[in-house]
Amino acid sequence: MGYGFQVFNNSGRTVIDTEAGLSLLYATDSGTATAHTDFPTSGWSGSDLIIARPASSAIGSQGTGRGRIGRYTDGKWSKGIIGFPNSNNGNGGGYVVWRELKAQSTANLSPAGTGLVVYDDGGNTSSNIIFSATDLDVTAQLVGTGKFNGTDGTGTAEGYYQEFQMDSSLDEGRYYVLVSNAQSTYVTGSKGHNSRFHLNYEFNYTTGTIRMLNYLAVGSSRTAFSTNIDWAIFYVINGGSVDNNFS
Repeated sequence: MGYGFQVFNNSGRTVIDTEAGLSLLYATDSGTATAHTDFPTSGWSGSDLIIARPASSAIGSQGTGRGRIGRYTDGKWSKGIIGFPNSNNGNGGGYVVWRELKAQSTANLSPAGTGLVVYDDGGNTSSNIIFSATDLDVTAQLVGTGKFNGTDGTGTAEGYYQEFQMDSSLDEGRYYVLVSNAQSTYVTGSKGHNSRFHLNYEFNYTTGTIRMLNYLAVGSSRTAFSTNIDWAIFYVINGGSVDNNFS
């Protein structure tokens, strides 16, 4: 590095690097959604980097406590037992909470007060911001990532998956998943051979886990499949009123 500014955490990971020019993630707009409605909301014109979680830890009437989150193949939020919290699979209040992630450089910030502001080498406008300590009201930390290609599980009802363990010392209501590229669908078949396609997430607040599902279900059989599609889990910091009411 010729000149600039770099910050690393105690694990050696880069936090700020003016040479790379990558801006800190900033959680901006938020909202709630119900099953099979416009993603993330009607008339949306923002970015497609949307994270979400069940609205609460409430367990569904069937007692599974497993709230699934994803998008339907028509691009809307998913629906029913396959991909949205409801009375069958951990109702979560019957809806999800979502947030939009943006780079600080695209959030039209106007740093004020006292705090460190780091710009790239292109100037000192809002679009050049790499890090603004005065705008850390809501940030999102990436805590897990991978591909939807898990091999855990069996051909039974639970299907195939990878599993992430939430930190029980933290507020589990602040864990969000990247839902923009997660999909699920349901096809009614003959003789009870209904088909369900899972490339989505499953929250289980009883066990404190998030599963990344990747399987096709036809009737009672389950078949795993491997993809190059990314999954990601974030922990939202300083969530304010959106995240301070998790039950």
